[in-house]
Amino acid sequence: MATYLFAWNPKLWPWPELPRLSKRIGRRGFADIEWSSGRARQIEPGSRAFMLRLGVPPKGVIGSGVTISAPEAALHWRPERAAVGTLTHYLQLRLETLRETPLITFDDLSVPPFSRYRWGIRQSGTYLPETLADALEALWESRLVSAGPKRSRSRRN
Repeated sequence: MATYLFAWNPKLWPWPELPRLSKRIGRRGFADIEWSSGRARQIEPGSRAFMLRLGVPPKGVIGSGVTISAPEAALHWRPERAAVGTLTHYLQLRLETLRETPLITFDDLSVPPFSRYRWGIRQSGTYLPETLADALEALWESRLVSAGPKRSRSRRN
């Protein structure tokens, strides 16, 4: 299965819904969101997705899930780019895990086999080579097990 990286940079957008989405995932097991895939147009539904926090510490992998739609072009999410007609692509992601702080940090990604890859991606929808995707998947699963389940204190949906 193809694996793609999706970026969130708090310097560019604060993502005010993140805490609420994280809690929803804790209750329901997933949350569907629309996210930019940048210039990537060839991402197929069912591809593996990892969400990276970039820009400001703590940087690293904060979420995972799958793509549930193919990318479609629309106006850019940044207002100044949309104002001049710049397009980007969007798709639907089904996030199955989302944390406010990384379970895998950039320090974790600075050692082999991860150190050969530039994790500070410039845009969402970046393809991750299969050998690195397999290693990331194994590390991610081990971190999820050690972190334990994230449960919401609230019982409301």
